[in-house]
Amino acid sequence: MQTAKPLKRAVALAAWSEEGLLLVKRPEEDPEFGGAWGLPAVSLGDGESPEEGALRVGWEKLGAGVEVLRPAAFGVEERPAYTLELWVVEARLLARPELPEPKPGKTYYRAYRFGRPEELREAARQGSLCSRLYLAVRGLCP
Repeated sequence: MQTAKPLKRAVALAAWSEEGLLLVKRPEEDPEFGGAWGLPAVSLGDGESPEEGALRVGWEKLGAGVEVLRPAAFGVEERPAYTLELWVVEARLLARPELPEPKPGKTYYRAYRFGRPEELREAARQGSLCSRLYLAVRGLCP
């Protein structure tokens, strides 16, 4: 009998400013999407809502406040070690990011820039669910 894989719940942030969509670069050593430019994200804690997680992405991963605007997309994907439930939430960036120093056990970003949703296509090709979902909701094929 096959045992169920663990469930991982996560939220990705599509944060906008006057300069465009915030894109973050994952560390090169990241096992899933090393070096890819994509959306910032966090795993949700027990009982944490996607909106609460989106706010936490701002202060924990970006060092900047965000104003949550609306849920944009939701998807489920089977990964080799777990089942991923992922929400993409649109938000307005309230300040320029100040990326924190990396801490063990979590993914921290090495750089950021502002761009357009179309620039998520490479991460989508590498398998990024949040990039694929956000491209689809914006009417852009990955």
